[in-house]
Amino acid sequence: MLKGLRTLPTSRPGLFLVLCLFFTPLPSNAQTGSIQEFPTVFGMPQGIVAGPDGNVWLVEQASSKVAQVSPAGSLLREIALSPGSGPLSIVVGPDGNLWFTEGGLSRIGKLSVGGALLGEFQVASPPESIAAGPDGNLWFTEESAGKIGKMDTNGRLLGEFTIPTADSKPRGISVGPCGDGNLWFTEQNGRIGRIDTAGNIAEVANTGPASSLRGITPGPGGDCNLYIADLGQDCIVQMTTTGLWGVIFLPIGSGPTGVIAGPDGNIWFTEKGLNRIGHMTPAGVVRPEAQVPSSQTFPDGIAAGPDANIWFTEAGGNRVGRVITGVAAPPTPTPTPTPPQGPVPQISKTVVPRRETPAPRPFRTP
Repeated sequence: MLKGLRTLPTSRPGLFLVLCLFFTPLPSNAQTGSIQEFPTVFGMPQGIVAGPDGNVWLVEQASSKVAQVSPAGSLLREIALSPGSGPLSIVVGPDGNLWFTEGGLSRIGKLSVGGALLGEFQVASPPESIAAGPDGNLWFTEESAGKIGKMDTNGRLLGEFTIPTADSKPRGISVGPCGDGNLWFTEQNGRIGRIDTAGNIAEVANTGPASSLRGITPGPGGDCNLYIADLGQDCIVQMTTTGLWGVIFLPIGSGPTGVIAGPDGNIWFTEKGLNRIGHMTPAGVVRPEAQVPSSQTFPDGIAAGPDANIWFTEAGGNRVGRVITGVAAPPTPTPTPTPPQGPVPQISKTVVPRRETPAPRPFRTP
């Protein structure tokens, strides 16, 4: 079950009904652990991030838009992109702007927190996930091409680096933990890779052919591990930067996709297959999952919000929701004025839809 790492506690499918009953959300009050869904309807929302303006930002794959949502859950604006752009992932860039991938048109987009579309920049193949690198550039995965791309904050493509393994299908990407200075990415085929800021790639770990790796995140402050959502094996992979890894099993059929370190010191993840939001301690103790009130929502993207709660997108329910963590919200940031950018292009938003959750293939042998 492990590759050089201690055995970690696992959750047992037999506990599922008990946990669901215990965590039945109470929408009328904001109790810790409860889920709130907001009534605004979006067009297949995917990636989500806390903006530097104290709001939540998300991309809508089906309707080709970027949406701004207040911490109270109110829709503040929707910015239309080029028709057919199909945005999938969004991040706050090193320059304080919002950057997102447009898989439908093979472009990377740039947006100010004031809602001005500052550019859409062409890349060679459809990009999926994006991250702000430690070198002040944007880094993104190109699933169909098997490459990792690099772009500066002016929109200049600085390189596209080929992953050694053929048909690797890179999906998630993130900065490394504890300031290691690298980018880390997942490959759908079960490998976890590292790329330095010069573009040198090493595939550090292989979790097996039954894997279908998705999101990746560094641990919370002081935890120098990486956490990876394995949709194919219904588990969270915990890995050191030296490549030692172990798995934390989830109930069969959970299908985790998004994963993030929360402000409460836990690891949070979306369970697309069971319509839940789960969390665990860095020690591998899985806490009671929170059931999304609406059915068949397929929760996908996940982020730590500006209000210290956990926010997520419902790709099937076309809504956004949050889990109350009980952590006090930080002070509201004061937005930095955006300098004049010259004439703003008048640009008006689909990637081939992501694969749906496959039939569960529980991981029981390495």
